[in-house]
Amino acid sequence: MDGLVSDFEAMETCQPRKDGGVNSAPHVLVIDGTSDTEAVLKAVLEPRGTQVERTRGTNIPRRVQEKTSPHVVVIDLDDASADATTTRYGDSHRILIGSVKTPVDERDRFLAKPFQYPELLQTIEDLLALPPAG
Repeated sequence: MDGLVSDFEAMETCQPRKDGGVNSAPHVLVIDGTSDTEAVLKAVLEPRGTQVERTRGTNIPRRVQEKTSPHVVVIDLDDASADATTTRYGDSHRILIGSVKTPVDERDRFLAKPFQYPELLQTIEDLLALPPAG
């Protein structure tokens, strides 16, 4: 794992969104992804001021009701429940990751498995720079 994280040390991208949206600090929610995905995103993004959180599909309804919308939601389609893949998270942008190509609307992105972490980080950076999806 340390080898993965060190590959991203040189990346100087992933800046916070500048639109002053509802959340002052950028926030990324990972749904049903692997713990490695969560660990890499935390190692790279949290030192830059972006909060990273992971939840399982069974906790989604409670999580959506209790907290403000994250800036970006990363959903592992191969692991997530149908509720997770169809739920909109306020004004959040979504990154859908799966082994089968899935149509996405214009405010979402799709990454095919196997994906590379730099590709995921660049996609998150691109979405953090956009205004809210709503």
